[in-house]
Amino acid sequence: MPRYQVDDSFYDDLAVSRAGTAAIGLYFRCGVYVARHLLDGFVPSEVATQYGTPEWTKRLTDAGLWETVPGGHYMPRYLTVDKNPTRAKVEDERKLKSERQQRWLEKQRNPTSEKRRVSRRSSRQSNGASRDGPEDAALPPSLTGRKGHARAERGAAGMPQSPLLMPVDQQHSFAPDSNGTCLTCGLPKTNRHHQESA
Repeated sequence: MPRYQVDDSFYDDLAVSRAGTAAIGLYFRCGVYVARHLLDGFVPSEVATQYGTPEWTKRLTDAGLWETVPGGHYMPRYLTVDKNPTRAKVEDERKLKSERQQRWLEKQRNPTSEKRRVSRRSSRQSNGASRDGPEDAALPPSLTGRKGHARAERGAAGMPQSPLLMPVDQQHSFAPDSNGTCLTCGLPKTNRHHQESA
């Protein structure tokens, strides 16, 4: 909805002083009505009569803020000095806004093929991975929330080795803590990392 606006120096205008406070109240009230109904500065006579007295109307006319026209009054400053938008401009802006909203709604109903890519779990096995997946490599205690004391076994190059690739001579017996985790390596019991119990 358009707003009625006046120049910021309006209060100090000589015409405002001549019209008086009561008449300026009528001027503003009719200005809001004109803006809401997109009348481009035209005040119907029945609106002026409903909101004010004939004396206030005469004061506005004498001060040059209103002009008497057939069917009512005209506010000559409405479009020029105060720069309120015309009916045509407001309707054009409403039409453009409506078209933008319609395009947005259409995009929501019919999404384009340019969707965001979603990662999916691969069905291909990586080299050296078992079908059990999670048991292939253990997460460090800092990620599992466990307070493991042992460090992962390291190979000749100093890199942690997967339990699947752990040489037999480096396997050890399963020594569980209260959480069922091995005290030596911090892993749950697996046949690939721990020696079989006798």
